[in-house]
Amino acid sequence: MKVYQGIEKYQPPAGEIVLTVGNFDGVHLGHRRLVDAARAKARDLNASVVALTFEPHPLAIVAPQRTPARLTTLSEKIALLEALGVDAAIVMHSTRELLDKTAEQFLSELVESCGPRVIIEGPTFNFGRGRGGSAETLRRCAPRFNFDVTVVEELHSDELADNPAINSSAIRRALRDGRLSDANTMLGRPHRITGTVTTGEHRGVTLGFPTANLAEIPQLLPRQAVYIAVAQLADDTLHLAAVNVGPQPTFGQTQPCVEAFLLNYSGELHGQPLGLHFFNKIRDQVRFSSSDGLVAQLHRDVEQARTYASRLDEMQSKPRLPL
Repeated sequence: MKVYQGIEKYQPPAGEIVLTVGNFDGVHLGHRRLVDAARAKARDLNASVVALTFEPHPLAIVAPQRTPARLTTLSEKIALLEALGVDAAIVMHSTRELLDKTAEQFLSELVESCGPRVIIEGPTFNFGRGRGGSAETLRRCAPRFNFDVTVVEELHSDELADNPAINSSAIRRALRDGRLSDANTMLGRPHRITGTVTTGEHRGVTLGFPTANLAEIPQLLPRQAVYIAVAQLADDTLHLAAVNVGPQPTFGQTQPCVEAFLLNYSGELHGQPLGLHFFNKIRDQVRFSSSDGLVAQLHRDVEQARTYASRLDEMQSKPRLPL
């Protein structure tokens, strides 16, 4: 997949394009529906599928205090869009100048640079200054700018209670509420965080459970608890892991941290990138009266993690997201 850093650098292909525009944070099942619709239309027209996204999130410019926590980094987003079959991605760099454009100004420049044959969006799509443009704006402007519009029905999850609409905000709420399973269902894969292994307090070593402590994490953390995860190392090998997200109450620590005990691994990870794919919650955090009680519980946590060996095997054959 070709990636263009800025619409001014985009080089349209010889044929026509089907375009979809959005933040695409998480590249969840709702986004997959959009891309699938774009691919189907592109096959009919012998066209290319182009996705245009923004970096950073526009709210980081216009209202930083309301900027949503990330589900995916830009490199993850690009890799996930490529895996869905997008032919080219345009990364528009969010600036005050860009975000001050009216919906029609933005659309005019978009058409001039990309010349889309079809634009495909969801019913809640908004664009332009103050989010003044909508799917209806696209329909109204389509004849003047000579493109067609397809509005794809919003996807709901019939696997979850209340059949919620699948969107990035719903996934963030699920992660914050401790509903990891719901978040993973809407994502269509385990939620992943990435970071760099840093020096911890070395308590895990003394307890017989040396952990990799993760720092510089750009993605939203799941709610504080102990989880089963799959750790992805810099060499792309995978290991089951028991992961603590939050403080260490047994030792009176109140500062939240992310520490992972990797099963069947021994080696030095300090300073290396690490990814954690979260599969399931084991338990809430508990303050134990002694380190012996904690160690006994850690053994139980690890045994629960071992029961996910088949999920680890499934991941072994799949492409890795970049760290």
